[in-house]
Amino acid sequence: MRKNYIYLLFLFLFASTLFAQKVTITPTSVNGSNVNAGPINLASIPYSTVSLGVKVEFPAGAAVGDQGTIKVYYINSVALGANVANGGDGGTLFFGGGKTATRSFTINLNWSDFQTSGGFVYAEYKSSNSASAIAYKSAYLSVIKNATMTTGTNLNPPADAPNPTKISNTLCCNQTVRLGDKPAIITGTTYLNPYQGEPYGINSSWAANGLNSVRFISNSPSSLEIDYLTETGKFTVTRGLGYRYGGQYPNKSNAVTITVVPSPILSNTIDQNNANTIDSNGFAEFSSLKSVDITGTLSHVSLNMLKDPNHIYDRTDEISRDATYSWEYTKTNKESTLDSKIWIPIISENSSNLYGFNPTITNSEDNYYIVRRIASYQGISRISNEVKIMTRTMGYNNTICCDQILKIISLTDYEAPNTIIGSTPTIDSSTMNGNNFSILGISYQWQNQIQGRSLSAWTDIPAAISKDYLPSLSSLKVITGSGRRGTQAFVLESSYIYRRITKINYQIFNPNGINKTVTSYSNEVSLTASSDEPYIKIYPNPTSSVLNIQSTTDISKSKVTITNITGNTINYNFSVVNPNLISVDISQLTNGTYFIAIENRDISLITFIKQ
Repeated sequence: MRKNYIYLLFLFLFASTLFAQKVTITPTSVNGSNVNAGPINLASIPYSTVSLGVKVEFPAGAAVGDQGTIKVYYINSVALGANVANGGDGGTLFFGGGKTATRSFTINLNWSDFQTSGGFVYAEYKSSNSASAIAYKSAYLSVIKNATMTTGTNLNPPADAPNPTKISNTLCCNQTVRLGDKPAIITGTTYLNPYQGEPYGINSSWAANGLNSVRFISNSPSSLEIDYLTETGKFTVTRGLGYRYGGQYPNKSNAVTITVVPSPILSNTIDQNNANTIDSNGFAEFSSLKSVDITGTLSHVSLNMLKDPNHIYDRTDEISRDATYSWEYTKTNKESTLDSKIWIPIISENSSNLYGFNPTITNSEDNYYIVRRIASYQGISRISNEVKIMTRTMGYNNTICCDQILKIISLTDYEAPNTIIGSTPTIDSSTMNGNNFSILGISYQWQNQIQGRSLSAWTDIPAAISKDYLPSLSSLKVITGSGRRGTQAFVLESSYIYRRITKINYQIFNPNGINKTVTSYSNEVSLTASSDEPYIKIYPNPTSSVLNIQSTTDISKSKVTITNITGNTINYNFSVVNPNLISVDISQLTNGTYFIAIENRDISLITFIKQ
């Protein structure tokens, strides 16, 4: 070992004497810390990122316009010799008629590539003149390190732990993809990883550059699946390999190029058509008690483009309308970040429209979903735009009752609204981790939507902060309108929808006191008025035994569903009294609030109370 020290010291002095006047190497940063002189300290980090500046003087005797190559090498022992550092191949160096040329490098040095005694880094310039090729080296820049690597333990990597910078790292293959379709899975060379999960195990990182819309569905160390592509152009995919510790990937693969060309499926667009409102993030808002309807345009296929990917669509193209459809959705967040999201197929939905979509609801206040449609034709697919849906989950026994249809006699004589009754919210603390649970306070805020020619956004009702709410009679304006069968009638200029937002502040000890506030959105109730008989109504409400559903049209074949406040469907018995009247036996139901949906031409959702 002593001989090695002496030899390296001699080599360092010799290089400084002979070569420093031609090639100069200067460190500028090590692992993000600025430096301006050596040595390069690897400390205990598995691999380090080192920035260097190299200056080369114009070699004596070189012809004007001559050029050569510049590289940075590392040497860790005399026996093993020098190696080009990862990132150290600077390629051709041009002087451009000047006396000096400079080049910046960012190299990666692996802790395990150096002995405890350290090593050196140097730069070398080689002229390209075949008749008088000369190599010029810089002074040797010392590299030092700690005796052990910081890996979460006091152990160095075992001798058989793979070095990530020396693993074969290639990807396959370049491909051309139709717009809206998925690329084939990209595969990479496999490698042994005996210490997976350890700090010195191998980690992989995939990256795509060139198109902003590229999304990964899933990835493993050796393969990558990319989602449907939504813009034409080219992008590249690379894989980086590195130690699990440190989050750096110095071993970069080749780049796989994916070219996205126009699709023969000319269009694929969808839209929701029964949302109450759209929030600031573009989500259509629904109550969790309502299903969602999404409509889609029919997708046309250019058979000319199908045969020839280079064909440009023309109105005279031969067109097919035989595309098939499938639907899928994913749960997301309000910012709609979709990287690595799992798309869930909507089973048995294969038409151009999606009616009655009702995703699985969690117990949180807001649930965000994204729905899309896949149009396919002869093995080629095209993804649609994405429809954003937010569902408000009703929880904590936050219910209100009931819908009201006011009778109007004349422009000045009409029935006054009744108070909308709200339940007292509760929290089930049995599943909470802690003791001495207590509710510190409950606050309420009532909101409404106004249904005129269009439906307004939800708006707080000033001063409506009590458990119950009585709609203001002064807000109702009666006008002359059209009744059934074109007769004249009196109606409200606007109808209203109401809901209650409840915030429950509670405390629990675990072991210290923890204060939290949960928010819940109630179901929705409506207030309308007409001098005509209402289109559909239920009575009596509340009731203890029989609930009648009456309509001005035939409802004998309507689908009737009853759900409780948690969204579970309830079994019941009913009978069709006549085409306009259905009688429902609810005597076996537990006392409480329920929701009954009547699906005829439209879906009517009405709240009732069993008492």
